[in-house]
Amino acid sequence: MSARTFFCPALKKPSPLKRWRLLILSGLLLLPFETSAQQAVTTLAGSVFITGSVDGPATNALFNDPAGLAIDANGNIYVADSQNHTLRKLSAGGIVTTLAGKAGQFGSANGTGTNASFNTPSGIALGGDSTLYVTDTGNHTIRRVTTNGVVSTLAGFAGQSGITNATGSLARFNTPLGIAVDQSGILYVADSGNHTIRKVTSAGVVTKLAGSAEVWGSTDGTGGAALFNGPVGIAIDSKQNIYVSDSNNQTIRKVTTAGVVTTWAGQAGVDGATDGIGSAALFSKPAELKIDRNDNLFVLDSFNHTIRRITTNAVVTTLAGLPGNGGATDGFAGAARFFNPYGLAIDRNGNLRVSDTYNQTIRFVYQPITASLVRDGGNLIISWQAAAGNKYQVQSKQETDGAAWQNLGAIVTATNSVGTQADNLPPALGQRFYRVMLLP
Repeated sequence: MSARTFFCPALKKPSPLKRWRLLILSGLLLLPFETSAQQAVTTLAGSVFITGSVDGPATNALFNDPAGLAIDANGNIYVADSQNHTLRKLSAGGIVTTLAGKAGQFGSANGTGTNASFNTPSGIALGGDSTLYVTDTGNHTIRRVTTNGVVSTLAGFAGQSGITNATGSLARFNTPLGIAVDQSGILYVADSGNHTIRKVTSAGVVTKLAGSAEVWGSTDGTGGAALFNGPVGIAIDSKQNIYVSDSNNQTIRKVTTAGVVTTWAGQAGVDGATDGIGSAALFSKPAELKIDRNDNLFVLDSFNHTIRRITTNAVVTTLAGLPGNGGATDGFAGAARFFNPYGLAIDRNGNLRVSDTYNQTIRFVYQPITASLVRDGGNLIISWQAAAGNKYQVQSKQETDGAAWQNLGAIVTATNSVGTQADNLPPALGQRFYRVMLLP
């Protein structure tokens, strides 16, 4: 998709500390004046309403109810292709391959590539060593998969559901769905059929963190005193807090490492699409959720066919899609359409990948980032949210039409989460426009 351009001038005599917003679309950052940034949604792979298991170029690839997603540092996307009973890989170059499992054949075999088998895999988490962890939902197990497609079973016993805390094959799960891995390699699992949050070590030792097995409810509390109802998604922030989409309760719950559970957003038993703060917001069957580098929480509000964002202050807004209106349209913000989206991943730049499950597609959502333009003596300082290691080029021009963009200084390599560039703007110069480009 070609970039759309939103311009605004740097005023001739800007007041001190005057701030604007910065917009990212197709890797292009532009400085609009009093203009809200919008998410741009495009389709990466798959064909709307057509199921299959075709590998190859993304435009020819087919999926069958794609579910959980994970993305690595190189931009490769891993897909739990649930009804194909396979794990698929969408490369950064746009090629789809089958990493493990055999399309249309469910089973529980360990092995490599097509010699391994799954039964309705749902969630994927990527560990620090590039190991993939998969909730093999229909088998009631947690599987471990290398990037070369070598599959082994970490915990649980295929075909046997239960509530047992133990090690490896002695442990039991019941329809595990969401999965996340923390910085130390500990896995957290939304054990949906048991209405609990489980903890799994790298050695396969399984314990319960919160919830009461086989008892559903919405009570906040600690450990077994807290109750969930069909938890689905799970994510971990920079402070090791765990967030859970408690789907049947229509809420987002927060769980500390000590197992203290509170309701972060939504109202138990009340579905809707209202934006707001905490309990003033409403959801409808929230599915997977993920956290960005600034600890903002992104939620696929599945039955509303939307993407929601929750800030660290529990402020909920709708980013893309229109509540109650399913579809497959690419576009900006509320003009885009989804159909029961389920899986979610976030890359290092804050852009989203979405498994649009009932559309049988993988979608890309360009995320706006916030920046500022500040007068500092004789200079204007342009600053923006950045990712350490990424390279950016700031450019400027004097007119909206006809004038060529000129590089403003050298390429900026971000060393932390903020990038900056100064421009010595003469007071008599008049209007000037800026953009910041994310370089390959």
